[in-house]
Amino acid sequence: MKTLLGKRGEPLQELMNFCVVVPVFLAMGFSLSFGGGVTGYKTFYTLFPKIDTTTTKGAVKSHNSLIQGTTISSLNLGAAIGCLSTMYLGNKLGRRRTVVLGAIVAIIGTILQCSAYYLPQLIISRMVLGAGLGMMSSTVPVWQSETSKVHKRGHHVIIDGICIAAGIALSSWLTFGFSKAQTTSSWNWRLPCMTTGILAIVVLIFTFSFPESPRWLALKGRYEEAREVIAIVDDVDPQSEHTEYVLASITSVNEASAESASFSSLFKYGKEKMLYRLILASATQMFSQMSGSALITYYSEQLFSTVGLSHDLSKILGATDLTFKLICCSIPFFTIERAGRRRLLMIAASGMSTCMFCLAICGSQVTDDNLVPAYVAIVFAFIFVAFYPIGFLGVNFLYSQEVITTRYRAPASGISTAVHWLSAFVVALTTPIGFTSLGWKFYLVWGSVAVSIIPSVYFFYPETTGLSVEEIDQVFIDSPNVFSTVSLAEQRRKEKAQGVDLLEEHVERFPEDGKKAEERHEQALVDSRV
Repeated sequence: MKTLLGKRGEPLQELMNFCVVVPVFLAMGFSLSFGGGVTGYKTFYTLFPKIDTTTTKGAVKSHNSLIQGTTISSLNLGAAIGCLSTMYLGNKLGRRRTVVLGAIVAIIGTILQCSAYYLPQLIISRMVLGAGLGMMSSTVPVWQSETSKVHKRGHHVIIDGICIAAGIALSSWLTFGFSKAQTTSSWNWRLPCMTTGILAIVVLIFTFSFPESPRWLALKGRYEEAREVIAIVDDVDPQSEHTEYVLASITSVNEASAESASFSSLFKYGKEKMLYRLILASATQMFSQMSGSALITYYSEQLFSTVGLSHDLSKILGATDLTFKLICCSIPFFTIERAGRRRLLMIAASGMSTCMFCLAICGSQVTDDNLVPAYVAIVFAFIFVAFYPIGFLGVNFLYSQEVITTRYRAPASGISTAVHWLSAFVVALTTPIGFTSLGWKFYLVWGSVAVSIIPSVYFFYPETTGLSVEEIDQVFIDSPNVFSTVSLAEQRRKEKAQGVDLLEEHVERFPEDGKKAEERHEQALVDSRV
């Protein structure tokens, strides 16, 4: 099995993150923010006057707001289509080839966008670019979760969220910097527009240097290749007992789900409770956007300008806010395996809902003679982006992969990530209209959605920390109903933790016997699924 620079184990994972994961999600974050960042450029809105909301007023501005929202959000619509395409392509092509196809489509979209001189071409180019980003963003987390060790899975997928935030911050500062260019030519937005295509080229170059998902290989009956990949990822011998047990565990889960392997089974409750699991994955992605985060991501400059700040100061504050968001992404990276997914989701939701309601209160008190509440609102906008990454900038992608079984992980990821992009599409489309029509009341919508996250997670989201993807699958199968899944998952986690503690103590006293005990424990897990 060929690997880049002969790396194995954790060094291989780190190299894969750097060469594939980082550019994919940098491109995603950059593209999410770039459209809204250049709409205020004179060279942009004079070329596309139908989306000019800078120099227009009244009914014309309202109409242009709708066109602008449609144009900016066309990226999200294209991304949703790209995600849904992986429902078929994900298991057909495999993880690597799907990512490469997405990179090619993204490069084509970038070329079309950089060369756009008419509004229809701009909209189509953003849809094509979005389709490529959607294919990559829905496939890479699946590939990561299927090639990561249990205790490293959270850290690896959290990197996705960090890179999205980094891409958003990069776009904010680049668009601010290029906005200062004294030119009547459109190069000041076309040049930074190339960034996404450059990142997609990096993905195209390096993807095949890394091993395919062992779980996809086993799903296709390519067991010897799966064995080699397991050995490389876990840095063990291909013929070791560890490799045999892991492969047997994967195979047993595939065989157990083969009885209901039709695509329609994904939308049925059944023994595996796939509909319940699909709803969990999709709701997590919807919450990540409909809680108000997309509002700040796309229209941070407009948000600050509505409180009476100058154009330059608004752009600087918007870029600073999104950079602060990047810094806060380190919180889940260090806490994901200790605090768990459920706790981080509820903490984030509590903070976000509080900030959104406070933004509404501040907005209701702002007058031309009293801008103090507006400046207080700026503080809450910063606090919001501190809470958001804790649970919804990486954790959402991770959890959406963990709760789905291998056979359905690719199509379910396509659906859930499509929900992510469609939710962002709704926010990007309605925000210009919402600010114009509702003003400060618009924040109440996002605050209400954020509040609903807390009871949803508490009652229906089982904790997945510390469990392998096969053990998570077994929790759903063994759970008698959706209301008992949370408690059963907690029980399994405690049993496993107790078993690990006893095993470690035994290994310290009798190393050889401890190793055999560990092997018997793994074999018992496999046998329980057959």
